[in-house]
Amino acid sequence: MSAVHVAFSLLTLFPGRVGGSESNVQGLLREFSAGNGPARVSVLANALVMEAYRDLASGPVSLHMVRRYRQGDGTLTRAAAMTMAALRPRRIASELPSGIDVLHHPVTVPVLRMPDVPTVATVYDLQHRELPELFTRAERAYRRWAYEGAARRADLVITTSEYSRGRLVEIAGIPADRVVSVLMGIDVDRFRPEPGPADATLAERLSLPERYVVYPANLWPHKNHDLLVDALAQVEDRDLHLVLTGQDYGRGDALRARARRMGVEGRVRHLGFLAADDVPALYRGASAMIFPSLYEGFGSPPLEAMACGCPVASSTRGSLAEVIGGAALTFDPESVEEIAASIARIAEDQELRSRLREAGLARASGFTWEAAARRHCELYELARTLAA
Repeated sequence: MSAVHVAFSLLTLFPGRVGGSESNVQGLLREFSAGNGPARVSVLANALVMEAYRDLASGPVSLHMVRRYRQGDGTLTRAAAMTMAALRPRRIASELPSGIDVLHHPVTVPVLRMPDVPTVATVYDLQHRELPELFTRAERAYRRWAYEGAARRADLVITTSEYSRGRLVEIAGIPADRVVSVLMGIDVDRFRPEPGPADATLAERLSLPERYVVYPANLWPHKNHDLLVDALAQVEDRDLHLVLTGQDYGRGDALRARARRMGVEGRVRHLGFLAADDVPALYRGASAMIFPSLYEGFGSPPLEAMACGCPVASSTRGSLAEVIGGAALTFDPESVEEIAASIARIAEDQELRSRLREAGLARASGFTWEAAARRHCELYELARTLAA
C-alpha cells in the first residue's frame, strides 16, 4: 500500500452510460478497497455516483459528495456543469477533503483543478483525431479541449495501451516521459468459464436463440454495427443469430431498419444494457464473439469473452492487435466479406473454436486488476516527484 491520499474524481461520470472507462474505474476501485492501492482514496462523487458506487466504499476508499457540482442530466446541462466548474474552481475545491496528495481524473474530463497538487489524467484514446468523420465539429472541439487539454495540463498521463500512448505522443505532442500505459484487467470473479447462477435461466429469460454470435457494444459509430448486420446477411447458416448488447443512444431504430432491408431482422436481437451477472452467461452460451470495431483505446470485451471460454473473432484496429495477441481469429472490419467469412468459420469449425478457446483463456489470464492497481500506486508516487 502506498502512503498517498488520492482524490479520485468521478464528478463527470454518468454510471452505466460509458464503456471501457467505467470498467477501468470500477476495476481499480475494487482493488483499492481491498488494500491493493493508496493509503487513502477519496472518490469525488456526484449524486449518481454516490448511489451507484456505494458498495465500493470500504477499506481505504470513501465516497465524498461534492454538492456544488451539479452533474446535469443531458448534453446541455452537463456542458453547463463543466463550464461552471472550470470558471469557478475554488468553489468546488472548498468542499474537498483535506490532505490530498494527488488528484486523479480517471474518466479524463478535468473539471477540477487543485493548485499545488500533482494531477494525473487517464486519457483513453484520440479517436476524434484518428476518425474525425465520426464526430461533429462541436464534438471534435470538445474532445480536443477535454482529452488533449487534460493530457497537456496533467503532470502525468496514463493510457490503457501502448497504442494510445504512442498516439498521444505523436498526435497530441505530449512528451513521451510524461505518458505511461497501464493495461486494464479482467474481473475473473465474474468472467470465468465455469457456469454461474444466471446461466441456467438466461436463455429463457432473454428469449435467446439456440445458436448465436454476440457483440457487446454501445451503438456508437465506430463500433461498426451496420457492416456487421450486412455481413450477417451473407452468412448462409440461417439458424445462426446475432445478439447485441449495450446502450442504443437513439440509433436502435436505424439499425433495425437496416436489418429489415438486409433480410435479417429476425436474426438480430438487441438486448440493451444487461445486468452485470448476465454478461458472462451470455458469453458462455454464445457460439462465438464477433468484434468488428473500427477503433479501440483498449478493448475489454474480447478479453472478457476469452476469460469465459468463448472463441473470439476480432478486428485489429487501434489497440486491439496489442490486446488480443494471437488468441483470436482476425479480419478487416471494413470488409463485409471478411466479417461474414469469419462469422461462418468460427461458428462452424470446431477445431478452430477449441484452439481459440484455449488460447483465449491463456491470454485473458495475463490481465489482472491487481497488477493495474499496484502500477497506479507507483505512478501516483511518480506524479509527486515530477511535480516537485
